[in-house]
Amino acid sequence: MRRDPVFARALWPSEQAAEMIRRYDLLALPVTNGGKRMIGIVTVDDAMDIEKEQDATQLARFGGTASLGGPDLDVLVSPFGRMFKMRVFWLAILTLFGILTSTFVAAQEEFLTQVIVLAAFIAPIVDMGGNTGSQSATLVIRAMALGELKLQWRDVWFIIKRELPVAAALGIAIVVLEVILAHLSKGVGFDALMVVGLSMLVCTVLGGVIGALLPFLARRIGTDPATQSSPLITSVMDLIGVFIYFGFAYAFLGDLLTRVTA
Repeated sequence: MRRDPVFARALWPSEQAAEMIRRYDLLALPVTNGGKRMIGIVTVDDAMDIEKEQDATQLARFGGTASLGGPDLDVLVSPFGRMFKMRVFWLAILTLFGILTSTFVAAQEEFLTQVIVLAAFIAPIVDMGGNTGSQSATLVIRAMALGELKLQWRDVWFIIKRELPVAAALGIAIVVLEVILAHLSKGVGFDALMVVGLSMLVCTVLGGVIGALLPFLARRIGTDPATQSSPLITSVMDLIGVFIYFGFAYAFLGDLLTRVTA
């Protein structure tokens, strides 16, 4: 008889019991009431079902189809009204970010008419930040789900130290590729290449760091980290990316606009 067994309490979330079965390699986990009296067990089969459902829920949330209450959306059985209501909610939020981004870009019309080639690089630059952020967020959410990361400053600092050099290396690699292809395919000049390269680098690094930190922020305010959906991260980085891009553009090419205005 084991005198100090691993056990779960009846009021604990089912995901916590499944995580304990995985951590201790158990075939079954005793469940006790408040007085430590055994009232049942959770088997490894139960744990597999719990984790399968949890994985499906997190996938739905990270894909921007999260439910704000009640059961998750199911493409086979969810009614039309519920499917529409839950999906339009996220799309409306993303549309607001899109309007903010497009409004700022439209305000740069005079500048873009003088350096028209810059318009061709808006999409790849801002997309890179969102894509990198989604990658980082996915890795952090996975580590949280496995119990490898907790909501503590030590883990936050570890992720920052881990992600910064990786995101910087990714940014440098992408910048080299982007600059070479831009020069060969469009004959872009040195100043414009500097704007494109620096913007791509900064967006990639910021995207990686922000994407890695958003799950911690979500857990801090008491929500599921998976609700920081991939489309939402991408939209946030789109807005930040255009500010970065045109900031570098005015720094390196602003004299063109000044001469034309004069």
